[in-house]
Order: sequence, then C-alpha cells, then structure tokens
Amino acid sequence: MWLILISPAFFTSCEEDFLDVTDPTVLATRVFPSSINDLDPIVAEIYGRLQNGYYSAYFRNSVLLDHTEDHGYNGAEFNECALQIVNPDMAYVSNMWGEMYLNIGKCNNFFKVEEQFKAKGTLTTAELTRLDQMEGQVRFIRAFNYFYLVNMFGESPIVTEADKAKMGIPIWDVQPTAIKETTKARATLGEVYDFIIADLKAAETLLKGVAFSQKPRVNEWAVKSLLGKVYVYTLQWDKAKTTLKEVIDNSGKKLVSYDILRNSFHGENEFNTESIFEVNYTPDPLNTSGSNVTMFNTGNRYEVYVSISYISATGAEANNGFGNLFVHDMNIPRYGFDDTTTVKQNRPDYIAKSKQVRVDKSVDPRLYVSMFQPFVDSIYYEGVWRKVTKNRCESYSNVNKKAWCNGKYNLTNTLFSKVPYNGINFIVIRLADVYLLYAEALIKSSAPDQALALEYINKVHRRGYNQPAEVPSAYDYSSLTGRTKTVDAADPLANDPLKYERWAELFAEGHWWFDVRRFGLGAAEAGYYKRVMGGALVWANTKYALPIPTGEINSNSLMVQNP
Repeated sequence: MWLILISPAFFTSCEEDFLDVTDPTVLATRVFPSSINDLDPIVAEIYGRLQNGYYSAYFRNSVLLDHTEDHGYNGAEFNECALQIVNPDMAYVSNMWGEMYLNIGKCNNFFKVEEQFKAKGTLTTAELTRLDQMEGQVRFIRAFNYFYLVNMFGESPIVTEADKAKMGIPIWDVQPTAIKETTKARATLGEVYDFIIADLKAAETLLKGVAFSQKPRVNEWAVKSLLGKVYVYTLQWDKAKTTLKEVIDNSGKKLVSYDILRNSFHGENEFNTESIFEVNYTPDPLNTSGSNVTMFNTGNRYEVYVSISYISATGAEANNGFGNLFVHDMNIPRYGFDDTTTVKQNRPDYIAKSKQVRVDKSVDPRLYVSMFQPFVDSIYYEGVWRKVTKNRCESYSNVNKKAWCNGKYNLTNTLFSKVPYNGINFIVIRLADVYLLYAEALIKSSAPDQALALEYINKVHRRGYNQPAEVPSAYDYSSLTGRTKTVDAADPLANDPLKYERWAELFAEGHWWFDVRRFGLGAAEAGYYKRVMGGALVWANTKYALPIPTGEINSNSLMVQNP
C-alpha cells in the first residue's frame, strides 16, 4: 500500500476551485448509494466476482491438482499444478488468494453500507425486508469465498478434532479503515469454519421462504446445502444429517435423467431440477467481433483450455480452442474401460468394442458424461457432425496417450472463434452431491444408518446407469464395501462406493481435490496416477495446502507460511 503525503503549503497560493477534483465519470460516495435501489448493482458486482474466484478461467489449474486432467501444453503453470509443486510466486496462487479476498472485501463494504442505511431510521418495512434479502445473499457469498480459501490454503484438512487448531486463513469481517488494520494473523481452521457457519446460519434465517425470479440468485436451499457440506467438512455429522435432509425433503429438487445430466455442462439445461447453485455466465454481446473479441467480459473462458479436438471437413485434426488439457488416461479405466490401446484407437475392432460396452453398460455410463471418446463420439459444430479425435498436445507427443477429450464445460455446438467467451455456467451445488454428503453423514453420525446411506449412494448410482433413481436395480451396490467399476482391484476406490460415487458422479466439477484432502487420499492417488506429462508424481502431505502467495507474506507482517 502506498501512502502519499502532501504539504498544506502546496495549496497556499491556489484558488478554492483548484481543490475541486471531482471526476464526473466516477460515482461519489456522498451521493451513491443513496437508495435501496442503488444497492442492487453493488450486490450484482459481488455475484459477478464469483467469476474471478475458484470458478474462473483458473479452474484450469485446479483440475490438474487432483489429476482429473493432464496437460498437453507446458505453460500457464500447468506443469507445476499437475506435479503438485505449486510455489508462492505463481499467478494461480496469487489470483486465487487475491480475487476471493477482494470479493470478501466487497461483501464487507456492503455490510458497512447496510449499517449506514439502517442507522438513518427512514427505511420502510418493505425496504428493510429487501435489505435483509440482500444481506442473506451477500453472507452466503462471503461464506462461499472463505470455504474455498480455507480448503485451498488451510494448513491441512480436518481429519480429527485436533486438526481444528491448525492454521487456517485470516478472517476479515470488517473493512479496514487504517493502515494498522491491514495486517492480520491466520485464524485457526476451527475459527474459520465457525465464521463460515455463522454467516450461513444468518443467511439461512434471512432467506427463509424467499423465492427470487432471477434463477442465479442464492436461496435458502443453496445456503442449507453449503451449510450441510461445511458440517461434513468439520466432522459435525449429526448437524450435517439434519441439514442435508431438509434440502432433500423440502427443496423440491430432483435428480434429472441421465440424458439431461449428460447435456447439462454445455450451456443447456441450466438451473434444472437438480441444480441448487450455479456461478452464472452471460457473454457480453459487445465483445464478440473485431478488435474487442479478445477483451475480458462476463462470459466463461474456461472452455478454451479443455476444448475438443476433432476431424475437420478437410480431414485434418483441429481443436475448438487451445486444447491445453485432456482427461488423464488413468481416469478411463477407473470408470471400468479396460482396453489398453493408445496408438490406434480408430481400429474397427476397438471401435466395435467401445460401442458394445456402452450398450451392455459393462463400463460406468458416466464415463461418457465426463469424456468424449476419440473416433467414437462426434460433436455438432456449425451444422455438421464432426468426429472427435485425440486431444491436441502442443508441447508433448500424444502418441502413447489415450488423450480423451473433456466432456464437461465444453462448447459442443458452435466454434470457439465465434464465441470466445461463452455462457456455460459452472454447476457448484447439485442434488447428487447433497445425496452423497447425506449418505456420508448417515454412516458417521451418532446413530448410524448404513442401510439408508447405501440407498442414497445407490440413488445416484442408478441414475448414472439411466435407471429410475428410486427403484432398486441390477446395478445396485450390495454393501458399503461393494466392488466398484475400477479396473484395478488395488485402486483406492475399488471397494469404496461412497468415494467412488463422489469421484465418478462429480468428475471435473471441482470437488475431488477437496475430497482427496479430507479423505487423506493424497499418497494413494499419487500411487494410482503415477505420472503426468511433466514427470513422475511424488507425494508429501504438505501438498494438501497451497502456499500463501509471496505478495501476502511480504505485505502482512503477521502472516505465517504453510509448512
């Protein structure tokens, strides 16, 4: 922070109008906000800044941490994230930290303005109600940012009660008004989660029964879903069970069909009956052509990094974006596909087998929600069906890689060159996640109900096999240690349906790294995936936490780096 000190003598010969430095293009705090309506754009900005945090274009780095993805391009800090050798000088680290704390600062500023409005004592009952609803949304978003920050930068996951005493992150609950207030020590993990819970409990009350016409807005079910998840992450199993059951019973949400699920990650079926909260993206139509086409706007940029490779009309291989990332090869057999072919995936016998396993469901059908298979799947670009090919590898050879393309958050019906910033939303919370969290709480609560837990796991599993979720099927697990679809019997998920379902169902949606942390699977996952394009994986438990960015260490004298 820079301080500029100017001597009063500088102004002694100046006329009074010289001191009028009002900028007519900037809103002055003395006149804005002056009404409740003025708070709407402030809240809208807080929503908008979710596009700069975890669910931003930097999502491309997060999906490398848990080996959802491997990388064909050795740049943009992909190699560091894939190898889990993240350092405090990386842009990924500073952006995740800085952008989420910036959004928290915006939330704190809202609360300050809210207090000023209430202090006037002139608000009508309707205006106070509206203000309460705004506060509920902003409290959720502040808690949301803290949740992701503590799960990225907290010293460790909470595996035992003792872990709650470990280092969390600084808690900023008010806007600093003096330089001395701009440094703060790290709170404990337990303190951070208590703060998150307090915000969510307040939001729960403020948003109870509120229904917004604008679908992207937070409602009480999004609040309760995140609160239930936080209770799971803090080992408060009984509270988690009660809270998540409220969502299941009263939210009106239902699992969508397999076909709708498969088409929920390409800009279609947004805010469907399963979706509980999404980070909303709407492209700015002003930036779709000419010199403005590369400018940042309100559309989603993530797709260009995981874009699909295909065979063009000329027979050449092309990519609908940068194609920097492809699905890590070891994810394919984890879904049950056991063919080891890499070089010649376009053989007739290989393609015939690939089609047959889809028919007989000997492979988990969610493989085809998560990925596009080269030479089998096609995408419909510009009115023409185009066959998918192996994903582009710019910095490495893909000859000995399966290199399947990403199935989620991808453009499948138009060319990237026409929509460089798209309107594909990130689905942050959906009912399948709630079902699996509820099952986990049932298993670990003070009054365990393993049979009911297994039923909720099977509900998610059945839908994945295109079966009615509420009706027992031939695909059901028979126990909580039943054999999953993994080809490798030594896979850490081979006999753990709960963990397998969280991995298979929520693949590439930003959850698995946090699950790896809290399940303590770091070493086992490194042993399973073994290598990424940049080299062999070497695990250490210190990798569960990202380093605090160098800029924060240098500017905050009370900050302590992660081990």
